[in-house]
Amino acid sequence: MLRYLRPMKSSSSLVVVAGFVVSFAAACGDGDGSDGHPGGDGSVAGDGCGESPSIALGSWVERTVSVPGDGNRPYFVRLPAAYDPDEHYPVVYQLHGCSDSANRESNNVPVENASGNAAIHVRGRAADRCWDSTTDLPYFDAMVAAVEANHCTDPDRRLVAGYSSGSFFAHRLACVRGDRLRGIATIAGGSPGGGCVGEVAVLQIHDEDDQTVLFDTVGVPTRDHWVTANHCDATTTATADAPCVAYDGCDADFPVEWCPTTGQDHSRQDALAAPIFWHFLSSL
Repeated sequence: MLRYLRPMKSSSSLVVVAGFVVSFAAACGDGDGSDGHPGGDGSVAGDGCGESPSIALGSWVERTVSVPGDGNRPYFVRLPAAYDPDEHYPVVYQLHGCSDSANRESNNVPVENASGNAAIHVRGRAADRCWDSTTDLPYFDAMVAAVEANHCTDPDRRLVAGYSSGSFFAHRLACVRGDRLRGIATIAGGSPGGGCVGEVAVLQIHDEDDQTVLFDTVGVPTRDHWVTANHCDATTTATADAPCVAYDGCDADFPVEWCPTTGQDHSRQDALAAPIFWHFLSSL
């Protein structure tokens, strides 16, 4: 099983981290902290456990990470307001939709509003206005390693939430990084592609009237991919989070939930999506 290499800390404030032992072939600023890249041996998580936080709690803080071949890139961390450096937190990596804004990382379902103090949240910023699975995959790898070097995390609960372009990237990550992600929750996107490894829990929201990412062309085939991958039955059971249904008979610990909506087009549906995302992800 491929694993992250151990993050290594230098004597200065610079954190040196390593990426993956092996890279998969992918398909289709100034910060408050600085994280470098290579070095390390072995694989552990929560290397930042037991250390007092060096950034503000309960708010988004910009950090930077060095990506091989791509220089320094920003990412954004939100520690719980009641962060405990001895607790191994799940981490929700939020992947934004396409945006021309300089702060495009804000175009995300605000899952942090639903999770309270129960998770660390991280927002990436695509190299361009939308995510690209080739350009941004090494960045995601480096970001995860940096987060785990600096904060107390649970490597068995690496979670991803995505909207639109971020949803496409989330599904691709669930495919090529499926042996180290626990689950994803997405809205208005899909298409995991081929060459998948591992197994991932999936929740998918898609509006039947989405005119940007079509329901029948992208939404349904993506759902069917995960139903097959997780060996689910064709039958479903309604969940407590209407309009979601859970597929029956999926492999243990790898549920697939499908949440079709109507009349919302390509919107993020924050009021619906944020609590549903967290309810699903926190159950994993």
